[in-house]
Amino acid sequence: MSTFYVMAPPDLKDPVASPHEADRLVFVADRFSWAAFVISIVWIIWHRMWLVLLGYLAITLALEVTAAFVGGAAPAVAAFAVALLFGFEANGLRRWTMERSGWRLLGLACGSDQTEAELRFFQSLQSKSSGSSPATQPPAPIVRPSRVIPKIGTETVVGLTLGQETSR
Repeated sequence: MSTFYVMAPPDLKDPVASPHEADRLVFVADRFSWAAFVISIVWIIWHRMWLVLLGYLAITLALEVTAAFVGGAAPAVAAFAVALLFGFEANGLRRWTMERSGWRLLGLACGSDQTEAELRFFQSLQSKSSGSSPATQPPAPIVRPSRVIPKIGTETVVGLTLGQETSR
C-alpha cells in the first residue's frame, strides 16, 4: 500500500462538482522516487521546482568540492549520497513547493497504486458530500461461549506429558 497526498490548486472550488475540477487534483506519492534518484536535475526541472533546484545545485557543488579535496572515491560517494537522499526527499520537496505556490492539502489516499488511491479518495469524498456516511460503527465485540472448557489430554507436548482430561 502506498500513501498519496492529495493536493488541490488554489482556485479549486469543489472537486466533486465536475470531472474537470477533479482532474486538476494532484496525487503526490509519499515514497522513494526512482526518477529523482537517477535523473535528479531533469526531475526537478520537469516539476518546476526552481528554489529546490538552486538548493540542490548549491549542496551538490559544496559536497563535490569538499570531496575533491579528500580525493579517491569521495566524489563518487558524495554524488551517490546526494542522489540517494534526494530520491527519498523528492516527493516531500515537491509537496512543499506546491504548498508555497498556494496549493492546499485536501487529504490522504491509500492504495496499491495511484489509480486505486484515486478511486478510494473520490469515493470517500463523494460519500461525504452526499451526506451518507460509510459504516462508522465499531465492530461487534467477540462473544465467546461460556460453556467451552479447555481440554488437556495425555499428549506429549515438547517433552512434557500433560495430565488427564478435566471436566466441570
